[in-house]
Amino acid sequence: MKKNRLNIRTFLSISITIMVLGFIGVNYSVEKIRQQYLEIQLESNRRTAQTIAKLFDEKLGSGIKEEELIKSFQSAIEGSHSDEGYLCMFDQKDGVLLCHPDTSAIGMSINSDKMKFLNLNEMHNELLFDAVSTTKEEYGILSFSEPARSEIAYMVPVPGTTWKISVHENLDKAEKLLTQLRLVAFSGFIFLSLFISLIATWAVRKISRMHEKEIELKNRELEQNNNELINLNHQIENQHAIISKHAENLEYEVKKRTAELESIYSKLADLEKSKSDFLAIISHELRTPLNGIIGFSNILEQELENKDHLEFVTGIRISGDRLLKFSETALLVTQLKVQSSKMEFHPIAIRDTILEVLKSFDEVVQDKHLKIIFEIRPESGTLYGVVDLIKQCFRNIFENAMRHAPENGLISINSFQEAGHICVTIHDNGKGFSDEALLRQFDLFGADDISHHSEGYGLGLVAARLIMLSHSGDIQIDNQADGGALVTLKFQHLL
Repeated sequence: MKKNRLNIRTFLSISITIMVLGFIGVNYSVEKIRQQYLEIQLESNRRTAQTIAKLFDEKLGSGIKEEELIKSFQSAIEGSHSDEGYLCMFDQKDGVLLCHPDTSAIGMSINSDKMKFLNLNEMHNELLFDAVSTTKEEYGILSFSEPARSEIAYMVPVPGTTWKISVHENLDKAEKLLTQLRLVAFSGFIFLSLFISLIATWAVRKISRMHEKEIELKNRELEQNNNELINLNHQIENQHAIISKHAENLEYEVKKRTAELESIYSKLADLEKSKSDFLAIISHELRTPLNGIIGFSNILEQELENKDHLEFVTGIRISGDRLLKFSETALLVTQLKVQSSKMEFHPIAIRDTILEVLKSFDEVVQDKHLKIIFEIRPESGTLYGVVDLIKQCFRNIFENAMRHAPENGLISINSFQEAGHICVTIHDNGKGFSDEALLRQFDLFGADDISHHSEGYGLGLVAARLIMLSHSGDIQIDNQADGGALVTLKFQHLL
């Protein structure tokens, strides 16, 4: 039932749409034809009227009398079909017909409201007499009330006379033909709309059935997929229950392992604190007697005159100094490891800081006749850091390089900027780092093997690395291809 209603509505919608569009199109087309017909007929009447007016002017100019010319023109048009197209002539002065196919109309006055003239030139209605009385060409539609009829008229005055030639064409006959054309077109569109509506309704129904079958097939597939999804949902719920159970077990195990790790971490922290406290105590306890040994050694060096005794005392002082430096370095390493030192950052000028540290090594440079190549420019940069720690870092690196540079050796100090870092390189022409030192870089408990020599302790490099790490920097050691050790310090926190 619903499908039948849909088919009827479709049929009516298409039919009415085509009919409405057809009627509008027919009316528009017929009106266009009417306008074209008027324009063509007016043009034809104009040419005819102008030709006759010109002919009359020539005849009058050749000496023919007006009476003879009127008589000749009347005899030429007399008896023609006035219900179709005809010619006539008006007297503009008296407002009467001079010539007409119907002889009974000759002499008839045109000054009457029964003769209306639609002036197409000025687009207004007026009496026929008003249009005839002008001295210019007039054209339009002439309407008679008794008997009712309409004609297309074009009027041209004859030069030198009061005559006006008028050419007429029956408009009612053309209107009748146009009405018949409109009825035929309307009938055709009604038939065409019904025919197209039937075909369109059948096609729509055919296509809708195809879509209905596709929709039914898709509904079946959707129903099947829905059942599969329901089954999958049940499986997921079962898996979720299993996973939840495993998650609970895992959470229990994680808590258990976390508690064990926290216990181990607490023990490690205690051990680290004990180690740091031990190193701090050892360092402190070493410095107290060492200060006394170094002080007495200095006094003895000044008072002893025996060279052998003086050499022994000097050896004791040098060993004491070395052991004191070891104690200070060990304490610094301990402080940096536990981060117990107070880190107060300040702007540090790289060039000025390095020059200040180098100045403390003037005696060593003179004793070993070392050549220092200093290539750090004033605009090398500024960093943020702890002043004492940065100086200690440079001091450890310079001391290591100067100790193991040969007599008359060369130490080169450069700087450059790279990807937000200030890089400082220290290169000496000594023997360089051993393979074991490069393999075990900065190993705290292998510090005796880190340096590139057999003397000393090697904790200076470890302390330098810890200082660099505390400043978000880095240190790299390597051997140059042309010989000698190369240490690169990379600082961050550019100002």
